Amino acid sequence: MKKIFCLLFALPALLLVASCTPEVDDAFDKPSAERIAEAIKNTKEVLVAAPNGWRMDYQGSGGFGGYNILCKFGADNSVSCEEETQNVKSTSHYTVLQGQGVLLSFDSFNAALHKYSDPVGNLNGKAVGKNGKGFLGDFEFRVMSCTKDSVVLEGRKHGDRVVMTPMPENLTWDSYFSQLSSVIQAMYAEHYNVIIGNDTFPAKMNQHTLHVTDAAGKDVAIPFIYTTKGLRAMQDKSLNGKKLTTFVYSSDDKWLDENDKTIQLQPRATTPLEAFFANDWTINVGYSSTAEMNIWKTAADYALSQNMKIFTVYFSTQPGFLSLAEYVGNAWGDIRTLYSVSGTDQLTISGFKINKKGTAGEKNGAVFYNKYKMDEIAKTFLVNGAPTTYTLTTNNPKSPTMLRMTCNSDDNISFVFDRGVWRVDF
Repeated sequence: MKKIFCLLFALPALLLVASCTPEVDDAFDKPSAERIAEAIKNTKEVLVAAPNGWRMDYQGSGGFGGYNILCKFGADNSVSCEEETQNVKSTSHYTVLQGQGVLLSFDSFNAALHKYSDPVGNLNGKAVGKNGKGFLGDFEFRVMSCTKDSVVLEGRKHGDRVVMTPMPENLTWDSYFSQLSSVIQAMYAEHYNVIIGNDTFPAKMNQHTLHVTDAAGKDVAIPFIYTTKGLRAMQDKSLNGKKLTTFVYSSDDKWLDENDKTIQLQPRATTPLEAFFANDWTINVGYSSTAEMNIWKTAADYALSQNMKIFTVYFSTQPGFLSLAEYVGNAWGDIRTLYSVSGTDQLTISGFKINKKGTAGEKNGAVFYNKYKMDEIAKTFLVNGAPTTYTLTTNNPKSPTMLRMTCNSDDNISFVFDRGVWRVDF
């Protein structure tokens, strides 16, 4: 009975509270369909309104830094783009539509933009990326914010943040890319030092990402994008307790962080040995010593007579060891090079080792060595069959593209190589 009395007493109080509770208004004053239609309309109007188009800080997920893409949107849903690496220009179609909010889709092929979402990545004519993934970039973006001053996008597939800012009206696209190219050429080096106070950290630039070795010996990867003033970090990354943000170009090669003058980036010369072991190097027949190249030509002529044309010969570290590699007929071959190094530019070649039971490349190399006179080519590196020491030099310490090996005991013997793998005309 007591419990019933308490409940009866509480009921009027609950009714009183309920009668005093204010009505809850709708969170939005317009239906969702109307709101999204307005957002789509506003986004397109903002995109089209920029008289000189937009500069896009484009970044993918494949371990690359940022790249500049300029975009001019038309009211007719056409978009013209140009990108920085090869100044590829292309006009295609775009759509602003609903897709978990507002979605900006470059929905027909645009060579300037889709090169970064293509699974077969290409940068300056060279394949980039791993396992058919390229840059891991997007061509459809969720619109996170949209004003006349900036449009912030998020890749629909990979989730990378992409920011667009309006291009200055008085700056032509040609002038912009010309200024950008000048800064890239002036600031690009393969090796750097990051100086923070009294501490120096070695660094290496790879595909617009600065890889810095910290005090613990660990790699700190900081993606950057080039601007007309210098380099700007695209992510907040700390080194030695400091954030690297924006390095402004100066002709003294001592580039200070715009936001912290205690941080400095300096290019460092790439030593010849660093360059040699960092890349493949293809023989340049026209610049190498004539006597040795005559032997190479004889070997190439013999291989051709056996229907096994030699297309190229180069030094490579791709198999995991230094090899004298070649492409003969329709197969690659590797002959292991026995060597030692000293200092920054001394390479001693003591011989070559064929391996009939090694990798597929080594098996091919053994066949080439024994049947198609690759042994004659290999022997040109050994003076009188003995271990031979070479001095290595490069054409550009900041970014070498040509390398020369000059025999220490006979400077008439020299081999010149071009960076990368190329077809050779014997």
